[in-house]
Amino acid sequence: MSMLRIFLFAVLVTGVAGCATPGKPTASKLTHKSPQQYAACVLPKWQALAPQATQKSIAHGYRLTAPSPVASDDVLDVVDSHEGSRATFYKGSFLSGDKLRQAARECLD
Repeated sequence: MSMLRIFLFAVLVTGVAGCATPGKPTASKLTHKSPQQYAACVLPKWQALAPQATQKSIAHGYRLTAPSPVASDDVLDVVDSHEGSRATFYKGSFLSGDKLRQAARECLD
């Protein structure tokens, strides 16, 4: 295998791994809603903006993901907190506007 092929393979693997894991949080907020209530409010709003948005169970809550065809996914982790839940938003890319974060913010109260 040539060095160029090895290099291209390494770049591809790194790029795919980068899309699968969130980076630093963009925002983190508390709500009095349970993780289930909050995720149930956010998911339909996200699906209206990004029809491929999904929700899956994680330890102590849920992860909502809005996939991007050209950049990292937008991710919202919602986990149990002392009096409700903590919502942590990870913006995938500067290319992906602010509508998903705003939709998540609308469900805080």
